[in-house]
Amino acid sequence: MARDLTQGSIPRHVVALAIPALFSMFAIVLNNLIDTGLVGHLGAAQVAAVGSAGFVVWLIFSIMDIFAVGTVALISRHVGAGEYEAASEKSKHIIKFSALFSIVFAVLGVIFSHNIYHMLHLAPDVERMGRIYLQIIFLAAPSLFIAETIGAIFRAMGDTTTPMIVMITAVGTNIILDILLIYGVWIFPRLETMGAAIATSTAHTLALGLGFYFVLKGKIPFRILPSIKGKIDFSIIWKMVKIGLPTSLASINFSFVYLAMTRIMSEFGTVAVAAIPVGNRAESISYMTCFGFYIAASTIVGQNLGAKQPERASKGAWITLGIISSITFIYGLAFYFFSESIPSILTSDPGVIKIAGSYLRIIAFSQVFMALEFVLEGAFAGAGNTLPPMIVSIPGTLIRIPLSYFLALKMGLGPSGIFWAITISTIIKGIAIFIWFNTGRWKTREI
Repeated sequence: MARDLTQGSIPRHVVALAIPALFSMFAIVLNNLIDTGLVGHLGAAQVAAVGSAGFVVWLIFSIMDIFAVGTVALISRHVGAGEYEAASEKSKHIIKFSALFSIVFAVLGVIFSHNIYHMLHLAPDVERMGRIYLQIIFLAAPSLFIAETIGAIFRAMGDTTTPMIVMITAVGTNIILDILLIYGVWIFPRLETMGAAIATSTAHTLALGLGFYFVLKGKIPFRILPSIKGKIDFSIIWKMVKIGLPTSLASINFSFVYLAMTRIMSEFGTVAVAAIPVGNRAESISYMTCFGFYIAASTIVGQNLGAKQPERASKGAWITLGIISSITFIYGLAFYFFSESIPSILTSDPGVIKIAGSYLRIIAFSQVFMALEFVLEGAFAGAGNTLPPMIVSIPGTLIRIPLSYFLALKMGLGPSGIFWAITISTIIKGIAIFIWFNTGRWKTREI
């Protein structure tokens, strides 16, 4: 249900927003862990195929940030100001544009999947499995984009519970289909990596159907579904793009940096490449938690700025940051002391476990700084002021490429050099965005 964040206890609002968002994120983490575990027991080549597709999947979600971030900023302002008619009008045009854009995007993705994998210079069997996996994922892009846009409108209303229900249901379906299709259980064929892709795409489509269901049930107190007739108001789309694009560009930049780092890691063999997605999936419990609090900070800041309460917006951001910093400190301890126990849940390959364990041990030092980056980026996004996080994120992430090359290859640190490059850059970005947010200039941002 919708929540008025412009009055009442801020810590209570943070918890009420973050907990459902956390359940949603943990559902994604659980899905990723099970997905990786099921694929991981097929062999290193299959893990590398799905894992190397990770940068493209990240690219898809990065582009989707334009819709998600821009929508929350625009709609939450109107909700905070009590302007439901304006919120309705903007929602309709954004959803219609999301549908048209994602269809074109899906077609292009299917066509160019082969070219994407060819650039990675992977083993032929890894390239073949990865290409098929990616094409199936692209086919579900329209469902993913529209469902995420609808979810963003719910979050702008202060309702993170409905998106949680949608996510948990979709993830549960994905896990069941993973088991059936990857290994060929019961009457289903053994499809291995292709089965994982079909399960994921089916789950995205189910999420869209559930989103429509809750909208039609009146969970949002204003109309958001557009009619087929009528033109798109591109002035609204442009506002959304101006807000969401910097976040998207920063995330796309991350995707290409991931690609470059995968290329550097490939110098150490298929096992090293396979360790990257295993380590990332293990760490995902931390950054998904951060993302849950990102959502809380974004919505609280957006609604309170709409209600002309900038100091309450600022207080909400700092309280959110304090809570998540404590949580990520604990995660860091767990990653350091249980560095090899955690990846052993996801794969049985001893080489992958050793390298992924090294990854967790090193990135443990940067977890609190990652929380700084996530939550303050969310607060900036809620204010519609996404340029500062982009300015911090893009060069701060790009530096990972030369630093990884230098530490891993020139200094002879191997994969650990890449992991130290990630940790150092995360610490730098966290400190930089903290300083910028503390200036308070975002409080006067008009959108």
